[in-house]
Amino acid sequence: MLRQSLIYLLVSILIVVFARYAHLLIVYIDMFFTYINYQLTPIFSPTGWGIIIRKVLVLMLLPLIITAIPALIYRVIKGHDMPHFIATVWIIWTIIVLSDILIR
Repeated sequence: MLRQSLIYLLVSILIVVFARYAHLLIVYIDMFFTYINYQLTPIFSPTGWGIIIRKVLVLMLLPLIITAIPALIYRVIKGHDMPHFIATVWIIWTIIVLSDILIR
């Protein structure tokens, strides 16, 4: 319990110190989401279902793509799968969803 509390405290201090960079990271991820969403506009219908399908596909695939890049680099260097891959995908997914809700 003490170890988790110290980790929580350390991560909180790091976030406060590097808040500007964390904000930039979130903004860049949201900009990438918006860019990919915009680029797929001609493929899908501009009606209700086309917009929903486009956003769901981008929301499903974008965290995988963002996480796959460091995972592939890790696989080339270390020779085995990146640890915590699914957890990282969920974190990126949460960032995209919250930034999409909070920024707009």
